[in-house]
Amino acid sequence: MFGCPKEARVQAAMASGTGEVGRCVDIGAGCLIFNHVVLYEGVQLGEGCVVEDRVRVGYDSVIGARSRLLYGAYICDRVQIGSGCRVAGFVCDGTWIGARCSVMGQLVHEYTRPHQGWWAVDEEPPRIEDDSIVAFGAHVVGGVTVGPRSYVAAGAIVTRDVPPEHVATGANEFTPADQWTGTRLRDWIEHWQKPGRSGAR
Repeated sequence: MFGCPKEARVQAAMASGTGEVGRCVDIGAGCLIFNHVVLYEGVQLGEGCVVEDRVRVGYDSVIGARSRLLYGAYICDRVQIGSGCRVAGFVCDGTWIGARCSVMGQLVHEYTRPHQGWWAVDEEPPRIEDDSIVAFGAHVVGGVTVGPRSYVAAGAIVTRDVPPEHVATGANEFTPADQWTGTRLRDWIEHWQKPGRSGAR
């Protein structure tokens, strides 16, 4: 379903009688769009994107070239995703994701003002800097920044900024990548420490 308008716009169009319901969807060259995909009005897909089954992309979201939205990804409204990304989780309204990121977990608002009503509040969203990873089952909550070149481990909960080139585990436990003693992320860390790589020491 392409160009699906927001409910408020449909109601306004019906009330005014203009018939103007929504904005166009812009799909770049070479994109692959699978089954049961919903792209709301104003969505832009860069060239070479892949959108797998059951993906939802909210209105005015921009997806960079060669990014892949994996099965069941739920992208809310006004989300900015850079080029070369992989996104499979939940991404709340207004989130910014830099280039070459992988987001498999949940990027959510804090929801600290529910008494003001669902539509009255637009809380700060997370920001994921270039080359960072949010692994499966991880939660990044509220207007925090992750990265660049940081790794939020599976199951971690992040409610504070993650410094560049750190590994986040548990609840806001941050370890500099060059001091990481675990074996599971060793290849990923060494990848960024190669001479000539951005962030290499």
